[in-house]
Amino acid sequence: MKRVSALLVAVASVSCGSPQDAPTAAIAPSVTLLGAVDDGTFLERIDPLGGQWQVNRIGTDDMRPFKAWVNFSAGGFLNHGAGCGGGFPAFYQFVKQRLTIIRREPVRIGKCLGSTPAARTAGAISERRLSVFLDQTATWEKPDNHSLILTAMDGTRALLTRPTEPHPDLAGRWIIETIGGKALVTERRPPTLSISMENIGVVADCNSMGAPITIPAPGRIVVSGPIVGTLIGCGAEDAAEDALMTNAVTSATRYRFEGDRLIFVGGPGMVMRRPSAPDRNFSGEYHSCGNTLLGAYHEGPITLTIGGRTIRDNAGCVAEYSTDGPELTLRLSDSTACAAKAPEFVPGEPVPVGGAISTLAVTRPDGFGFNDEGRLILRTGRGLLNMCRKGSPPQFGD
Repeated sequence: MKRVSALLVAVASVSCGSPQDAPTAAIAPSVTLLGAVDDGTFLERIDPLGGQWQVNRIGTDDMRPFKAWVNFSAGGFLNHGAGCGGGFPAFYQFVKQRLTIIRREPVRIGKCLGSTPAARTAGAISERRLSVFLDQTATWEKPDNHSLILTAMDGTRALLTRPTEPHPDLAGRWIIETIGGKALVTERRPPTLSISMENIGVVADCNSMGAPITIPAPGRIVVSGPIVGTLIGCGAEDAAEDALMTNAVTSATRYRFEGDRLIFVGGPGMVMRRPSAPDRNFSGEYHSCGNTLLGAYHEGPITLTIGGRTIRDNAGCVAEYSTDGPELTLRLSDSTACAAKAPEFVPGEPVPVGGAISTLAVTRPDGFGFNDEGRLILRTGRGLLNMCRKGSPPQFGD
C-alpha cells in the first residue's frame, strides 16, 4: 500500500546534512571494506531522533496533562500534538548536535479535548506552546536511549522521553502459526500479530486490523474495544483469513508462553512464534519498498546491488564504498551514469530519482542500518530510503 501525498513526498529531503555535504573523497584506509554487518545498533545511530517521544515539560511548564508528543519520522519530517486537532507537520534537519525545524505552513489549531471551555482553552495554549518552542529549537542531546533534551535559541529546555512499553514480554511482532490447531498458510506475507502500547493488531494478505487491549493480570488478556481496520476489498480466501484472525483475537481470554511460543487461550486458540532474526549483512541485491523515498518522486525502479567493495544502482552508476560502523563513504565513478546532480535541499521541492536517474548520485547515501523487519535503511541526502532484499521473502510484507 503506497502512502504518497504532496507533503510527504517532499518531506525527507531534510536528512542529516545537505546532499552536497555527502562524502565523495578517497576511501580512508582505516575503515572496513568487506563484510559490513549491522550489529543491531546502526539504525538508532543513523536516525537518533527517529520515532515518537512524549513531551514531559518545556521549561517549567508541565506538558503531561495534555499528552504532548513529537514524532520524528523518515529522517526529515516531524509532527506533534498536545491535546488539539489540527495540522502541525514540519521538516527537520540535524547536523551533529544542531537541530533546525522548518515549517512551510502555519500551525492550524483545531478542536481541542476537554469537557469545559477552560480545559479546551488550556489545550490550545499547550499546542501553541509546543509549536512555538519547536520552531525555536537549536540543539538536541540524548543523555540515554530513553531521554531527549531539546534546547531553544533562548536557552529554554524541553525534556522528552520514549513511551514505556507496559507489557514488554508480549510486545513486538509474532508470526501466527496455527488457529484452532490448524496451520494458517498465507500467500503474499506471513500472518502477523503485533502488540504495542496496549494495542493489538493482525494482518495477513488483505486488511490490517487492530483494537485496544488490557492485561488485567499476568496471563489474562481482554480486547477492550471493537476491532477496526482498513477496508480493502478482499477475495473470499483472504476475507476468510481476516475473519479467522479477528475471531481468535477477540475471543482470547488468557495467554501463556511455551518456549519461544506465545499461546492465546479462549475461542479457537492461537499459537505464535517470534520471527527469525533478520539478515543484517550489507551486501546483497535490493529494491525500494515501504514508503516512497521522501523528498523525491520515482521516475522508475530504484535498485541497488551491493558487493564487498562497490554499489551499483538502477542507472548503472557504480560507487566504491567503505564503512565505519553505520557511517558510509562513497566514491562515485566518473561516468555518464553517475552524472546526475545532488540538488541542495529546499523544503517542499522534490527531485526525480530512479529508472535512468542515478539513485546514488541524487541521494548520496552516507549511513545504513537494518530495522527489525530486515529492511535496509539508507540515510541519504533526501531522507531515509527503505530497501528490501531481493529473493528473500519479507518477514512482514512489502
